[in-house]
Amino acid sequence: MAQFEADAYGEEVCKVLSSQIKGSKVLITGVTPGSIGGEAAIQLSRHEPSLLVLAGRNSQTLQELDRKIKQETPNIQTRLLVIDLSSQENIRKAAEEVNSYPETLEILINSAGVMASPFSFTKDGIELQFGTNHIGHFLFTNLVLEEILRRGPSRIRVANVSSLGHKRGPVRFDDYNFEEGKAYDKWQAYGQSKTANMLYSVSLAEKLGDKGVEAFSLYPGRIVTGLVKHLTDEDWLNSGWRHPDGTLNTDPKFNWTTQSQGAAKLIVAAYDPDISDKNGSYLARNAVRNDEAADYALDPQNAEKLWVLSEDLVGQKFFN
Repeated sequence: MAQFEADAYGEEVCKVLSSQIKGSKVLITGVTPGSIGGEAAIQLSRHEPSLLVLAGRNSQTLQELDRKIKQETPNIQTRLLVIDLSSQENIRKAAEEVNSYPETLEILINSAGVMASPFSFTKDGIELQFGTNHIGHFLFTNLVLEEILRRGPSRIRVANVSSLGHKRGPVRFDDYNFEEGKAYDKWQAYGQSKTANMLYSVSLAEKLGDKGVEAFSLYPGRIVTGLVKHLTDEDWLNSGWRHPDGTLNTDPKFNWTTQSQGAAKLIVAAYDPDISDKNGSYLARNAVRNDEAADYALDPQNAEKLWVLSEDLVGQKFFN
């Protein structure tokens, strides 16, 4: 049984899981250069997956990452998928593209997201963080899973990137839009979306576990990436994450981690065969840590309520 150190680097994890990665067909959302999704793609590319799908909003940044990967592993098969998770119309087009692939995907790593953004709506009238981080992935993943299951017996792993920030708030089932912005709190909204990532994993395990689908949520650690672009100077100072002179506060209590260490956590959730019997669980520090999750974020009743709400918001029912 593989047991990974809490602060293991992606290189270490991939070496242990190399036989699982080799020949796999994997899609990762949110693979901008410098992101943990992008770092995970780079790390995985060194271990011979048979297909690596790089998914993100901007074709130029996807091409940039693709070039970087192929400088090191020129023979790897990649595909670039432009997807805007804040637009259900765009998501459906992207899913159609994926479903036209001759290959059947085996791994979905849902890493894209926004954090603590000013209030705004998605193109479909949903608060941006909830709409992008959860609803976008819910719709895309379910559309892709439908096709995978239609093709016949298969095993697929879904890794949904959550956060310790899920403890900032549960899903506001009756007011997910924060009174259309009038009662908006950007951190509660982030917490709601990250709680939703966890509940979605619980639902996938419950509804599709007997069909070969495994789903896990994970906390990748506290990392400085493009995700922090919406943080103000006040946010940084109030959190204690930066000193008044603007330098990063490296106090061990903040447990900062690197992109490679963050990517390791995505890869463990996506590939570690030893967690299969814990389907639907929450991972932190490269291991199942359900006891560290807020109760509301793993509650089966909340998971079902979220599933019904999510189906209503995308106008489609799945796996009934």
